[in-house]
Amino acid sequence: MKFLPRLLGLGLLSLLVMLLAMSCETAKTGTNEFGSPTRLKGEAIAKPDSRQIVHFTDTTTEYKTPRSELARAFIRQFNDGTVVDKIQVRKAPGNDGAPVTYYLIGMGLRGGTFRAMALPLTSSGDNTYYLRPAAERYTLTSVGCPACFFNFENGRIVGTSCTESYPGSHCDLKVDATNDLFSSK
Repeated sequence: MKFLPRLLGLGLLSLLVMLLAMSCETAKTGTNEFGSPTRLKGEAIAKPDSRQIVHFTDTTTEYKTPRSELARAFIRQFNDGTVVDKIQVRKAPGNDGAPVTYYLIGMGLRGGTFRAMALPLTSSGDNTYYLRPAAERYTLTSVGCPACFFNFENGRIVGTSCTESYPGSHCDLKVDATNDLFSSK
C-alpha cells in the first residue's frame, strides 16, 4: 500500500511537468524576414538597426522619425552638398492584389540641379514601416531637367523620367545595394 501514494505523487508530478512544458511551447517564437523573433500574433519585431519611419492609420500619416531628422540624414547620405528640403513617404504604383510597397523619398537641390533619393520601406504588419540598412538606395540626378520622377513597375523603381524634355536633358539613376541613412559615422 505504500506504493499507491508514491505512484499517485509521481503521476501528479509528471502531469505538472508536462503542463509546464506545454505552456513553454506555446510561447516559442519563430523568426521574421529580419531574422528576429516574431510575436505569437505574427507581428514582426524590427532589428535594432532598423529605423521606424512612419505609421499609417485610416485617416492620418504619423511620422515616427521627424521629417527634420530625415532631411538631415538624407543630406548626410548624399554627402555632396545636396540640400534636401522635401521628405515624403509614397506608395509605389503596383498591380491590384500585389503587396503594397512604400518608399521614403528625399528631394532637394545641389547647385541648382534637382536630386532625389528613394529607399524602400519594410512593413511590420501593423501599418508601421521601417527602413532597413540593407534596403536599396535609388539616387537620381537631373541633367538639364527642372525635375525628375522615379518610374515604377509592379511596386519597384525601374527608371526615371524628366518633367520637360529639352535636347540633351535626362535623369541619371544610380542604384546602391545598401544605405547609411542612420548609421553612426
